[in-house]
Amino acid sequence: MRLTWPLTGRAAEMGLVESALSEPASTGIVVSAAAGVGKSRLVREALDFAVVRGCEVRRVIGTSSARRIPLGALAPWAGAHGAGGVQLVCGVIESLVEAPDDRVVVVGVDDVHLLDEVSVFVLHQIMQRRAARLVLTIRTGEPVPESVHDLWKDGEFDWLDLQPLSPGDTASLLEAVLGAAPDPDAVGRLHRLTLGNPLYLRHIVEQEVGQGRLAEYQGRWRWTGEPVVPQSLVELIDTRIGALPAQVGTVVDALAVGEPISLSALQRIADPGAVEQADERGLITVERRGRSLEVRVAHPLYGEVRRSRAAPTRLRRLRGLVAGELAAGDDRDEVQVLVRRAALSLDSDLDPDGDLLTAAAHAAVRLADLPLADRLAAAAVEAGAVPEAQFIRAHALSWLGDGSAAEEVLDAVDTTTLSDDAFARFTYYRASNMLWALAEPERAEAIVDLAAHLTSDSARRCVAAFRTVHSFATDRPAAALAAAEHIVLEELPPVIGAETAWVLSNIYGDAGRTDEALAVGEAGLAIVRSSDAPHLAYNIVDAQVGALLMAGRIDEALGLAERGRVQAEDLPGAAHLLGTAIAGRAALGAGRLDVARDMLGRSATALSATGYALGWGYRYCLPHAVTLAISGDHAGAAEVLASLDRRRRPFRALDDETSVVRAWVAAVQGAVGEAVTLLREAARTASSRGRFAVEVACLQTAAQLGDHTCAARLSELPALVEGPRAGVAARFAAALRDGDGEGLGAASDAFEDIGDHLAALDAAAHAAGAFRRDDRRGSSMTWTARAQALATRCGHIETPALALLCAPLPLTDREREIVALLGLGLSNRDIADRLVLSVRTVEGHIYKAMMKTGTASREELGDLLRPRKPRPPDAEHA
Repeated sequence: MRLTWPLTGRAAEMGLVESALSEPASTGIVVSAAAGVGKSRLVREALDFAVVRGCEVRRVIGTSSARRIPLGALAPWAGAHGAGGVQLVCGVIESLVEAPDDRVVVVGVDDVHLLDEVSVFVLHQIMQRRAARLVLTIRTGEPVPESVHDLWKDGEFDWLDLQPLSPGDTASLLEAVLGAAPDPDAVGRLHRLTLGNPLYLRHIVEQEVGQGRLAEYQGRWRWTGEPVVPQSLVELIDTRIGALPAQVGTVVDALAVGEPISLSALQRIADPGAVEQADERGLITVERRGRSLEVRVAHPLYGEVRRSRAAPTRLRRLRGLVAGELAAGDDRDEVQVLVRRAALSLDSDLDPDGDLLTAAAHAAVRLADLPLADRLAAAAVEAGAVPEAQFIRAHALSWLGDGSAAEEVLDAVDTTTLSDDAFARFTYYRASNMLWALAEPERAEAIVDLAAHLTSDSARRCVAAFRTVHSFATDRPAAALAAAEHIVLEELPPVIGAETAWVLSNIYGDAGRTDEALAVGEAGLAIVRSSDAPHLAYNIVDAQVGALLMAGRIDEALGLAERGRVQAEDLPGAAHLLGTAIAGRAALGAGRLDVARDMLGRSATALSATGYALGWGYRYCLPHAVTLAISGDHAGAAEVLASLDRRRRPFRALDDETSVVRAWVAAVQGAVGEAVTLLREAARTASSRGRFAVEVACLQTAAQLGDHTCAARLSELPALVEGPRAGVAARFAAALRDGDGEGLGAASDAFEDIGDHLAALDAAAHAAGAFRRDDRRGSSMTWTARAQALATRCGHIETPALALLCAPLPLTDREREIVALLGLGLSNRDIADRLVLSVRTVEGHIYKAMMKTGTASREELGDLLRPRKPRPPDAEHA
C-alpha cells in the first residue's frame, strides 16, 4: 500500500539548512546521516523552498555508476560543450552557476562522496569563486575521498549531523501519514524496530497497513501480530550488510537470536577475529554495562533479516549456545537472565528443563510479559512441571483476558494430588478467572463453595480472601469487610494478598477512610514488588488515586499517578497504557480537561480493543466520557456510553461513576434537572452502602450544577469523610442555598487551594450569578472573569454554570432546560419523554419561552442555546 509521507519532525533541521543558504558568509552546508535517515528528502525539500525564495537551483546526484565517468553526475551541464579538457570543465562551471537577473545559485549534491574527481574539482572551483551556495550530503560510514574532505576543509560550511527520528517525531510522522493517531504501543514497537529510520519505517508501515496488521480502531491505529520484514526492505538491508564471510555471519546470527551477549561470551561462541570484523563493518555495537561489555546488532532489522534467511537448525544450535553461556554466568538466576535462558531454550537443541521453564514463567509474569509467561509455562507443563506451571499459565492467560483458555488449563489439573494449600490456590485462581475474565460471578462463588472441606488455616485464609474479593466485585462492601476481618495480607500467597489489598483500598477510599486506603494500598504494593502480580500494582495505585481525589488531596493524587505513569512505560504490550490511564483520571480530578482528554482518549480506546475491554478498558472509558462531555463533545461522550452499554459486565458495576458520566452528559446537553436527579439517586445509593466519600462527590457535582437541596446532607458528611473536600463542598452548597456571593467566592478559592479547578470554576460562576442578582455589578464582573480564566486553564471548557452566566435568558430553569433540548434537535415528544412531562406541558413551556425571548419559531428558540462545536485538538494549543 502506498501512503503519502510528509517531511515531519525536521523543522529545526530545515531551519539550519535555510539559514546556511541565506547567510552571506557561508559557503553552504554539509548534511551527514546514516542511510535511510532522510538526508536526501531534507535537502530536496530545502532546495524546493530555495526555488520559492527565488534562487536558481541545480540538483546533482552522486551514484556508484556515474563515479566511473569523468563529470558523469554533471552530464546534464556538459552536453552543450563540444570541447574537451579544461574548456569542458570551464563550460560545465559556467552552465552550473549561470542565472538570470543575478539570482543566487544553489547547487545541491546528494551523496557527494560518490562523485568522480573531475566533478569534485568543479565544486572546488565554484566554492572558491563563491559563484553558488553548496548543499552537500554524505552517508556516514561510507569512505570519503580526500578531495571531498578538502571541500569542507577549504570552505566555510555549516555542518548538520542528521539524527534518526525520536519516538515523539515518529508518532507525529505516523499520525500525518495515517490520518489518525497511532496508539503508543504501536509507536514504541515501530520505533524500537526501525530506530527512527524513516526509510525503514516507510517500508514496514506500508506493508503492515496493506496486510491489515496495522489498522484503525475507534480513531486510533493499532499494530497486532509480529512484524514481517518486507522483501523490498530485506533486499535493501542485504545491500547495506553486504556479503558476509561465514564466521562474521555467525557473529551476527548469534546476536540476532540472543542479543545482548557479553563480549567475552560472544568471543567463545564465534571466532574473536570475526567479532572484530563485524565491528569494523559497523554490523554490531559494543557498549559498557556495569563491569562488562555488551554486544548487539547495529540495527534491529539486521537481526530480523538474518533470522529470516538462516536455516532453522542453525538458529536452534545458536540459541542453545547462547543459553549455555547465560547459564554459566554468575547472574544466571537474576530475573531477566533467567527469562532469557528459558526463552532461548524453547526453540533450541537443548533438552527441556521443567524447573527452569517454571521458574522463568514466574519471572516473566513479574516482568509483566504475560504472553511469554504463557509460552514458558506451557512448555513447563509439557516437561511435566505440574501443577505449578499450570497455575502460572492459567494466571497469565486470565490476565491476558483469555478466560476460556485459562479455564481449560485449570480443568486439566489433577486435584486429587493437591495438598490443602495447593487446592486453596487452585480454587482461588479458578474462581478469580471465572469472576473477572469469564464474568460469571455466580459460578465463581460456587467454585469457592467446593473448598469448604479445607481445614488448614492458610487454606481457609485463601477462601476468605476470595469471598472478600467476590463481595466487592458484586458491590457488597460491608460483606467484603466482614469476610476480611481476620485476614493478614502478608499471610496470604502474594498474588492473593495483593488483590485483597486492592479491594480493601477501594472500599476504604469509597467510605472516606483515606488513611486506611493508603496504608493498605502500600502494604499491597510491598507484596507486589516481591510477587508475580505486577499488573495489580496499577489496580492498587488506581484505588489510592481515587481515595486521594475524593478526599480532596489532589496534588498527592497527581504525584502518585505521575510516578505510576513513568513506571508503567516499561511494561510490554497494552499494559503500559495503565499508567497513562491513571494519570488521565487524576488530571480529570484536578480539572485539567485538556490533559485528561488526551491521556484517557489514548489509553481507554487502546485498552478497550484488547482482552481488557471489560476490565481496564471499561473502567477508564467512564472518566474519558466525562472529559468528552464537559469539553462539549456530546456525541463522543454518548458514543462511549453506548459502547459500555453493549459490554456485559456483571461485576463491579461502577454505578456511581456511570451516574456521574450520565449526569454530565445530560447537563451539558441542557437537561440539568435530569442530571441532578441522577446524582441525588447515586448519592443515596452510595450512602446506603457506607460509601460516604462517593456520596460527597455526587452531591458536590449536583451543587456545581445548581442543586440547592444538598446542603443539609453535605453539612453532615465532614464528620464521616477524611480530607478537605467534604468541608469545602459543604460550605459551597450552603452558600449556594443562601445565595451568598461572598461565600461562593470563598468556596471557589478553597476548591482551587485543594486543586479542584473544575469545581473552582463552577463556584466562581455561581458567585458571579449571586452578585448579579444582588445588583453588585463590579463583583459580578470580577467573578465572571475569574470563572472564564479558570475555564481556559481547564482546557477551554464551558460548564452549565458558566453557560448560564454567559448566556443569561429570562427563562425559568425548566424553560431553559427545554430550550436547550430544542437546540439538540429533539422533538416535543422526545423532550416530554426525557423530562417525564406531557407533550402539552412541553408545548406550553415552549410558547412561554418564545414570548419571553421574542423568538418566532422552535428553531430560532433552540438556536439560543444550541451547543457549540468542540474545539479541535490543534486549537487547544494555539
